[in-house]
Amino acid sequence: MAAGTRYVLWQKRTGTLAMVLLVGALLSLADALVGGLGGSRGIIALVPDTQYQISGPMPPRTDAIKDFVIEGQPRDGSLRLLPEAVFSGYWLGGNMWRGLIVVAPDAQPGNYILTVTDRFGERQNPSLVFKVRIWPDQAALHAHSASFLTRKTGNNPYLFTVGLAIGGVLAGGANVLCGRLWARHLRTHHCGEIYALHRTDQGTEVACELPGSDLLGPGMEAAIYRATGELLGTAQIIRCENGEVRLEAKDAVAVRPGDIACVAPKSTKVASQEDH
Repeated sequence: MAAGTRYVLWQKRTGTLAMVLLVGALLSLADALVGGLGGSRGIIALVPDTQYQISGPMPPRTDAIKDFVIEGQPRDGSLRLLPEAVFSGYWLGGNMWRGLIVVAPDAQPGNYILTVTDRFGERQNPSLVFKVRIWPDQAALHAHSASFLTRKTGNNPYLFTVGLAIGGVLAGGANVLCGRLWARHLRTHHCGEIYALHRTDQGTEVACELPGSDLLGPGMEAAIYRATGELLGTAQIIRCENGEVRLEAKDAVAVRPGDIACVAPKSTKVASQEDH
């Protein structure tokens, strides 16, 4: 019996580890959502010598990129909006365009507003206004992120979410494996886990499922163990019905749910002799 207690130990450890990792994954996901939903507030945060892909609807009364009017670009060309191609919208149809915001290596930190409009003076489309914040370097960019994990580590919080979730799933799988090994160990040693008990005048009545319960009968002796292998005392079977075995343990036996009841070897021998 004691040889299989390592399965219980590792089942508890892997179960705790799985819980910690999955909770960590949920917290990382929440941090990522906070950073994504409340962080940028419509501002495109960039650093020098980088590019950022953008897209938007075509300005009113405009069919070609050459007719775009782009305003807000610094005269030194350190920040440029470069439309590249026109394409059909995926959801609502209509023409759209895609392009890049390009930041030069010598771009100065600060706030910029780039707008795309038409040459006819039509009303400005809010979706064609791009607010850009240039930070001096990646460290400054990460330090001002709305994500706690990004501020502390400089990494995308979704990386933590995926990594912790995978670890939690693996730990959960190990927990299930240890549980199955423990169950097989109990069956091999004619043992069952106690799942119910109540106090009586004669002692403590407990319930468990024991393998070969159809060969067991009232009066047969069983041993009670902690799941860690510690022997608590003995009990006697008082009835067996519908696969459930009821035993009565003496008051001195401090039994509790999760303890293990095993058919004593001598009881098995007695049962075999009586069968003959």
